Amino acid sequence: MLLEHVGVEQALRVLGAQRGDGPEHVTLSQWLRHYTDRLTGIQEDVRRQYHRYIRNDIDEFMGFLPIQAITQDTDAAWVVYLEQDKGNAPKTIQNKHGFLCAGMRAAMHQRPTPLIPFNPCAGTRLPRWDAPEMDIFDNDEWELFEQLLAPRWRSQAEFGLVSMARPGEVGALLVRDVNRRTGAVRINKAWKAAGSKLKLGKPKSKRGVRTVNVPLETLDRLDLSRPGDELLFHTVLGTPITAAILHKDAWQPALRRLEALTRGDFSPFTRRAHWQGADPEHLLERFALAVEELRVKRLTPYTLRHTGISWKLQDGVPIFVVSRDAGHESVTTTDRRYGHNDRAASESAAQVIASRLPRVRAEMRTQTADDLPDLAETRSA
Repeated sequence: MLLEHVGVEQALRVLGAQRGDGPEHVTLSQWLRHYTDRLTGIQEDVRRQYHRYIRNDIDEFMGFLPIQAITQDTDAAWVVYLEQDKGNAPKTIQNKHGFLCAGMRAAMHQRPTPLIPFNPCAGTRLPRWDAPEMDIFDNDEWELFEQLLAPRWRSQAEFGLVSMARPGEVGALLVRDVNRRTGAVRINKAWKAAGSKLKLGKPKSKRGVRTVNVPLETLDRLDLSRPGDELLFHTVLGTPITAAILHKDAWQPALRRLEALTRGDFSPFTRRAHWQGADPEHLLERFALAVEELRVKRLTPYTLRHTGISWKLQDGVPIFVVSRDAGHESVTTTDRRYGHNDRAASESAAQVIASRLPRVRAEMRTQTADDLPDLAETRSA
């Protein structure tokens, strides 16, 4: 397989390394397993994912090779293998290659003696991946969707939107994390999956530990008179509401009601279905356009976060403030993912250039008139 991808010359180099025509070596897979096992600051499910990369994608193709034998050509051939032979999507290839590149960088920095002189994965061109444009609610769409949620979920959904917090962060909040007087919310933990269990850990990034202010009107919908060590939002059994529970128990039923509205099916809005919200005919009359627009959008609990960030940018909140409150690692992240929603600066720029247009057009008209012969003279001629 390697001969087909990298050619005879490179294969001979590999063969020489395998025969011991060089220093003592470890294989690529041996090193990557050692590297993965000693990584700190990652969740166990991530560690298991890295081991799957080694087992399923690296072992057979090049894992048996001495780590010194891995070159830029080998790495490039592996990327082609992932794309063409395994049919991996560009984003998946980026994830797998990122792991390999980090492992090889660690080998280069191994002390006291580096295992390799340079990182052969640095600079490898990967298949282009463009993140799908995220969908957000507009005002009417959000008002409709909130009414499609069962009443017990509405305050949590609004809180998720205005706080821009991730679902795992919202589910980990305690009553004492909220200042009912100022609206300041301290976000410093999040629920994370750890195999079949949940683990309470830090937010996604270092800047994920933050304090964000939410409207006092939103806090008025919450019961903040409870003991401070109680969960701010919890199930009827008092257990945490994870992103999976929110999606299953709140989001999916609301999406089914949305789909029923498009069909004119009012069965999910009956007493038999335990519906306690608005009359479906009223919703159709008031939100007919929003019903059609929401049908084609990809809506998940994360849409709340995306909408909150986008609304703030649309309303002119400085991007560095939005980035900080959203817990992004840098303003670059905010700009790359949400910058197209910040129309204020672009609209101002359009007005600036528009102020020049009348004069430019006037000058063009004058020049054109001077260059053209008099119409009367042309006719007489």
